[in-house]
Amino acid sequence: MIRWGTIGAGNIVQRFIEGLSYSKNGKLYAVASRTQAKREEFQKRFPDIQVYADYNQLLHDENVDVVYIATWHNSHYQWAKQALLCGKAVLCEKPATLYAWQMEELATIAKEKHVFFMEAMKTRFVPAVLELKQQLADGVIGDIVKLENRFCYDISQASNTRYLFEKEQGGILNDVGSYNIASLLDYIHAPIQNVDVKTVFEREVDCHDYVTISFTNGQKGYLEMAMDEAKTPLMVIEGTLGQIECVPFYRPSELTIKKHGQQPYKITKAYIHDDFYTEIEEVHHCLAKHLYESPRMTLEDSISCVKLVERIRKAMEEKYEI
Repeated sequence: MIRWGTIGAGNIVQRFIEGLSYSKNGKLYAVASRTQAKREEFQKRFPDIQVYADYNQLLHDENVDVVYIATWHNSHYQWAKQALLCGKAVLCEKPATLYAWQMEELATIAKEKHVFFMEAMKTRFVPAVLELKQQLADGVIGDIVKLENRFCYDISQASNTRYLFEKEQGGILNDVGSYNIASLLDYIHAPIQNVDVKTVFEREVDCHDYVTISFTNGQKGYLEMAMDEAKTPLMVIEGTLGQIECVPFYRPSELTIKKHGQQPYKITKAYIHDDFYTEIEEVHHCLAKHLYESPRMTLEDSISCVKLVERIRKAMEEKYEI
């Protein structure tokens, strides 16, 4: 039985723990939180688990096999690095790091120490996405011409959003851009030729981004991400023979296939328990195989994602002189 510890105890950790509860291969062993009220809440809900006020105490607990890191963006690198150096396998929430050099360093440590690391890109493990990959491999819509996706929400309806307006770690690109980018790079693999942006800023951070990415083979990516407007989180992959749509693109359970000259049809692939479970089971599978990375979300995949984030951010800086 694989024993998990969490660094952080916020809302996403609650969802993670629910997904973990369905597993026969792993269990919650420890939680670390710097907030006393959250520690007390977890101790009451889970009287048998270890509760730590200090993250390092959890990392030095010899009974912890793997750590789920769900702190604010700007501390992911610090605690992922510390966990790897302590020999703990890591599942790190998105974005794994804010800068490419940080992700490259984590990848080097994971490889040299042969300790597992994966960015928590649950999108890649839900059944509908695996079905989508198969449909594309079978040539159902021919060759991909372009991909569009959007992740837009209204921040006024969210809670605990102070960090989103901190200049270093804030902004919508850092918040949800990993979903848009990782999905794009999962389907289009050509070198990037050009990045263009249109950005709306609020309180010195990007709050609404339109990103156009041109690839050297002529394929296009159109990404939209926002925290000032709610929109349906749609992805459309257009091919030479038709298109595939999915909603919400970052955790779909249904695909709509529209082939030229034919009636649209749907393929439904429900979650196994929930959208966290299959990601967690991927970690369990990789640990059982003694892997230091997942073949579906590799270390290089995470490096490619953050490099594209940096390229988008650079395009913003150049265009808006910030």
